[in-house]
Amino acid sequence: MTEVTEEAVNITAAKPVIEDRIYVGNLDYKATEEELRQLFSDLKVTDVEIPFKERTRDDQTFKLHLGFAFVQFENKEEADKAIANYNGQKLQRRIIFIKKAVPPPTEEEKLIKIEAYKAKREEYQNAKKLKKKDAKRGKEGFAEGNDENGISGGGAKSKSKLVNGNHAPEGEKSTDTIFVTNLDYKVNVKVLSKVFEELKPKWIHVPIRKFYKKRETFDAPRRPLNRGIAFVKFSDEETQKKAVAEFNGKEVRGRKMIIDYAVNSKVPDKDGENEGEEEGEGEGEGEVEIEEEGHEEGGEGEEKVEQNGKESTTN
Repeated sequence: MTEVTEEAVNITAAKPVIEDRIYVGNLDYKATEEELRQLFSDLKVTDVEIPFKERTRDDQTFKLHLGFAFVQFENKEEADKAIANYNGQKLQRRIIFIKKAVPPPTEEEKLIKIEAYKAKREEYQNAKKLKKKDAKRGKEGFAEGNDENGISGGGAKSKSKLVNGNHAPEGEKSTDTIFVTNLDYKVNVKVLSKVFEELKPKWIHVPIRKFYKKRETFDAPRRPLNRGIAFVKFSDEETQKKAVAEFNGKEVRGRKMIIDYAVNSKVPDKDGENEGEEEGEGEGEGEVEIEEEGHEEGGEGEEKVEQNGKESTTN
């Protein structure tokens, strides 16, 4: 708590109460003076005041009540009875609370309260900016692709874990598969096959975005977009390391690829046993095995597609 805020609290606490006057809080904005007099009809009320502000709109002036009121009684005893009998009662749509009123603040006290409000608001804004800055740092940490041990995660699930600042994906570093991020969203298997052609990858997996709403149009079907990531599997660890060393930072369609080693996550099978599997595999539209013979750019060769354990050949 700042010094200005403490001073404002001390001023409020030090003010003496007015023994024969009460403050009615949480008052319905449509409540009237007549309704308050009716509420305290069995007590000796001398005055009722409902503070308001005037607002002008289209040459018309409106009185807007502020949600509280003051009621003056003949003596202290009547005010005490009002607190004892009516505090917590319902008036129109709201439960009111009642306490002894205090004298109105002086101009100096008003200034102190205003400064206290500004200080509290500034403190809140600074905390909000700091939180936003920390969140941005977390995202930048993920973009670099490395955790404290120098091992990167893979797949959409791993991305969410790192952005939230929890932990990197669990599992051992893969010895034959790389994880590619920062891809152009139109890059597909054919493009990456051409990029890694000299290393002869065994298969390439490019997860596809899921479209939950069908487009009702007579135009040509929309080309599916990827999630900005991919997995490429090679024949051995030596080729995998060569891919990371030579292709990390390589530009493909205007974006520099970020390449790191994939992580073998633990995925339970139907029998409850765990099997090692690259993080992110199985998410998307299936894997594409690259045939060493007959594969040409532009789709003239054949691609062998595995999907849900079945094979089909597309021309």
